[in-house]
Amino acid sequence: MKTVFHLTSGDVSDWRHALGNVSNLLDDGTVEVEEVALLINGDAIHLFTEGSPLAEEVRALGDDVRCLGCRNSLTGRDIPESRLLANVESVPSGVGELTRLQSEGYAYLKVP
Repeated sequence: MKTVFHLTSGDVSDWRHALGNVSNLLDDGTVEVEEVALLINGDAIHLFTEGSPLAEEVRALGDDVRCLGCRNSLTGRDIPESRLLANVESVPSGVGELTRLQSEGYAYLKVP
């Protein structure tokens, strides 16, 4: 099973909720998980930047989760890509990437 979590909120409690859902899926021994992605756009893009209050939690996802940040969201908020955490990959468009992943069979989960 492949799953993409989608987060747009700029609220830190929503970020915690999303990371908790990702962890719950990874820890669920009853689900065979092939790939997990966490795609962020909108105001949530701040979660994936240096200085985020949850930066260590994002780094801890390591190789278990593909962290994908929307370049349009970075540009719209004047955030240089160089501020992204090392394990975050920039994608040109969050909505475009969501469409691509879903066409590849990823289950889509909007959080929260």
